[in-house]
This record gives sequence, C-alpha cells and structure tokens, in this order.
Amino acid sequence: MRKIGKAFYTVGFVLVFVLLGSPFSWAQSNVSVEASLSQTTIYTGERVSLSIEISGNFNNVSRPELPQFENFRLLSDNPSTSRSYSYVNGQSTVSYTYSYYLIAQKKGEYQLPPVSVSIDGETYATDSIPVNVIDQDDSATSGDSSGQPDIFLKLEVSDKKPVTGQQVITDVILYFRDGLEVNSYQPVPGWKAEGFWKEELENTGRPRAESTVLNGIRYRKARLLQFSLFPTKSGELEISPYKIVVAVRSARSGNDPFSSFFSGFGSNQREVELSSDPITVDVQPLSPTDDATYIGAVGNFDISRSISTNNALVGESIEIKTRVRGSGNIPLISKPNYDLPEGLEIYEPQENTRLNRRNSTISGSKSFTDVIIARSPGNYTIPAKTVSYFNPSRAQHITTTLEPLTFSIDENPEAIAASGNSGEIPVSPITGLASWIVISPNPADLLEIWWFWPGLIIPLLIVGFAYWRKSYAEKMQTDTAFARSVKASDKAQQRLKKAIEISEQGDIKQAYNLLQKAITGFISDRLNMPEAGLSNQDYIEALKEQDIEENLVKNVRMLLEKCATISYAPNTTHAYLKSHVGLAESTLEKLQKVL
Repeated sequence: MRKIGKAFYTVGFVLVFVLLGSPFSWAQSNVSVEASLSQTTIYTGERVSLSIEISGNFNNVSRPELPQFENFRLLSDNPSTSRSYSYVNGQSTVSYTYSYYLIAQKKGEYQLPPVSVSIDGETYATDSIPVNVIDQDDSATSGDSSGQPDIFLKLEVSDKKPVTGQQVITDVILYFRDGLEVNSYQPVPGWKAEGFWKEELENTGRPRAESTVLNGIRYRKARLLQFSLFPTKSGELEISPYKIVVAVRSARSGNDPFSSFFSGFGSNQREVELSSDPITVDVQPLSPTDDATYIGAVGNFDISRSISTNNALVGESIEIKTRVRGSGNIPLISKPNYDLPEGLEIYEPQENTRLNRRNSTISGSKSFTDVIIARSPGNYTIPAKTVSYFNPSRAQHITTTLEPLTFSIDENPEAIAASGNSGEIPVSPITGLASWIVISPNPADLLEIWWFWPGLIIPLLIVGFAYWRKSYAEKMQTDTAFARSVKASDKAQQRLKKAIEISEQGDIKQAYNLLQKAITGFISDRLNMPEAGLSNQDYIEALKEQDIEENLVKNVRMLLEKCATISYAPNTTHAYLKSHVGLAESTLEKLQKVL
C-alpha cells in the first residue's frame, strides 16, 4: 500500500487531535489497501478476478479508481462488493472488498498497475502485481501435455548443490487438476533418505491449494509435508521417492479443493497411491580450516562457553558449559575438545539438545557440559579455543574465539581432618610374651564384608517380588477394568496381525473390520468403556475428554472413517491396508503412552 498526496490539515490541528486521542488520527495510521489476483499465471482469453480490499478504522471511502489495463479487458466498471465488521480489544474495524473481472488478451509478462482509493480525503494506492500470460496452444505443443497425469506427487528441494551438513528444505507437493477434490492423504511408512539426517518440520495448518500452470495445463498445488534433510557426506546423493495414499473425487461446488479434507467419502471416491520421482543432489565437500577447530556445524550460529564457578575446593566438581545456538544442523554438532592443565580429572560430557521445528527450518540450541574435578590446590587456566562453523549463505567458515577460563582451587579442610586419623593398625602387644595377637573385629566391621549386604537384601527382594506377583495375579482376576487395560495392547496387536493375514488371502473388507476392532477395542479397554454398541464418534469424544493431542485424534478419526467406508473403495489393495496398519500401530503406540 502506498499513500499519495499531502494532508490538508495543519500541523497544529493534527497535534491537538493526537493529544486528545482523536479517533480520526488513529484511523489514518491504521488503514490498509491491498490488491490481489485470483491467479498470476493465466491463459490468453482466460478470466481472472482482481480484488481490492480496504480495511481499518475510517469514515468515508470511495470506489476504487481503476487505471488503464493494457493487454487486459475489463468486463465491467461495476464491481461486486462485500463489507464486514470486527471488534477486537475495544477497537472496531471495517473491511470493504471490491471485485472486478479482467480477461487477458495478449501473451507476455506484465505488471498490473496500481489502483487508487480515496479514504477520508487521503489517496492510497496498491502495489503493482506481476502477471504472466501464456498462450495455451503454444504451451501445449511445446511439451506432451496430453500425457500429463490428473494428479501426481513431487519433491521440491531448496538447494540441489548443498555442502555437507547444510539444511535442505524438502517439500512434499501434491499437484492435481481442476475438477478434483482431495478428501484425505496418508503417507506410506518407511521413507528413508539414505545419506541424510532427516527431521520433519511442524506445519500446524491444513494444506492450502494454489493455482499454477504446468506445460499449458492448469493445476492446483498444495504442500502436504515439509522436511529438513542434512547430507552427512559429499558426492551425488539420491533422495528416494516419497509415497502417499490419496483419496480423491470429483470436486463439489466451492473454491476450496480441500473443503472436505478428512470429511467422509462419496460414491465417486477413489484411492490412488502416488510416488514422487527421486531427486539427485550434488553435495559439495567443505574446505578444511587450518586455524580453527571445525565442530561440524553448518548454518548460522552463536557459540559461547562459561564456567560454573571461579573458586572451588579440592574434590569439588566444576562445570564447563559450551552452548551453540542458532539455525542449521543442530543434531549433528560435535563438542570441541579443550586442552586441560595437569591435575584435573574430566568426566564424560553431558549433551542437551533443544529443537524448534517450526517456521520451515530447524533451529534451537545444543549444549555440552564438561564436569572436571581438581585433585590438588592451585590456580588453573583453560586456554582460549578458536572454533568454526560453516555459513552457507555467506559460503565461508565463521570463526569464534572462546575466551580462556581461570579458576582457583583451595584445600578442603574436611579432607585434611579425615586424613589425620588414618593409618592405625588394629593390633596390640601382650606384655611378657614374645608373640602378637590380632584383636577380634568389632561387630560393626561386618558391615564392611562384601557378602553381608547381598545376603541381607536379596531375600528381602525375593519376598517383595513374590508379594507383588501375588497381588498382581489377584488384581488381574478380580479387577476387570485393570485386566482389560493391561491386555489392551497385546489384543490390538493380535488383531492387526490377523488383519494382514486375512488381506493376503484376498478378504480386504474383513481385514479392515479387524483393523477397526483393534483401534476401538484398544480405546474401550484402556478407558473401561463398553465393548460394543458405541459409534466411531463416541470413541473420538472419549479421546477428546482425555485431552489427547489433536493430530493423534485426527489420525484415529481418519482410520475409523476409512474402515467404516471400505464398501465405497472396491479398488483397495493389500498394500493400502498395510499402510493403514502401519499408521494404526504407530497411533496405538502413542495412545498407550497417554491413556
């Protein structure tokens, strides 16, 4: 949005209104004017919708002043309009939308000019919009568009020539033609990206479809999943095909092809297993660094080092914490080794990793804690350390010098006092005789004999285990709810195994019936619900009452709906069933942890 012209109010008048909290001055600074096109890649002769949205707090707004649209024909000067109000935190906002229709007349790449709007005496202008107009006949003859599928899957990577350890964002994109509606999708388990460290990114929103043109054919594209892949070696590496099972049907009325996502199936529903093509990436090796220690980090990081205390006693522990924060291959970062002075003992370092998988990247921190103990008093210095990481955006190593750490160790008074009483031998001479005898040990010395404690504790453990086993057996016989809960997992696994065996024999419907019983039986056994007579919605509501994670409940709902509507999917195969059984196993494993 751009603002055109000068305000005609005087400076003093404006200042008075600001001091008085004038709603007019507040409104002028909170007006938004935006223009958008329904599609930015269109055919010659195709109609496209131009929307002008005005929102904020204002009094008067005029109809948009349209410029001359070269190479486009405006169908009508009279727009379709809509208006809405909202009231948030004591502030009201009004929104106007004006929609016009244009027809592209000539092939080429253009900039749709700004549109001007007058609001409360001030003129605002939208930004220009880039548009690509293509000729459908020319684009169709340039490639074999007739052989393109109605729906297909594709992997798209952020960089095909990364360096070792660099974060490569990989999108799983679904393409489908207009006229198709996506009901659901389910990844096929077992995807392995050999040669890569793999992390799935968190995208909480449902897929959103955008319009695009491929080889002269209009498609919708939607990102289903997103991963961060980190190559662990150099050379040509292949990202293996990703597979999903998609349920689609002919689109109903409406503009959102995902409008019935996770909502039941129709009579014209069909399932398709899609597989993306493999992608080869050429991973470049990192150049060596001679003046710094490379810690295996690739990205953008901040590296620091600290010490828990600068003064301690002999025998007390001191912690040296090294922390790496930023975005990149955090799981693959290694700890730098430090040159420790004589007289220090070092123990196995502790690692702590915190990852944030949102915002289409892996970020967070990784810390290493070295525990050292000094065995003699004195002043110690851990020398400075120069470490480096590789920044792909700058294509170079970034070095950081960790400052030296100094600390002093004092004598431990308690240790000195204890050492003064050591060295006595429990024997005494007998006068008048030329022989010595050993004094009989004190009964308390039995506590130091190695077999004393095992001989005392083991019988107690045996008795305790026998009592627990007896109580457990009695509870399994008398407490029905407890017994059902304990046996729920084994019973579900048996049903899933039986479902696969039956599907191999060709009885797919009976196999899905067992799959449904495995899920509903597990939930009812863990929650002590009736074993029969409940609907799928009853099980979903029961999970919601337990505050189960939304994505987990969504998986259960999808599986139950699939089982309930199997009669509408006559083409379902054994491979599809196995993918659903794999999802059921992982879902039940997660439910067992929270129920």
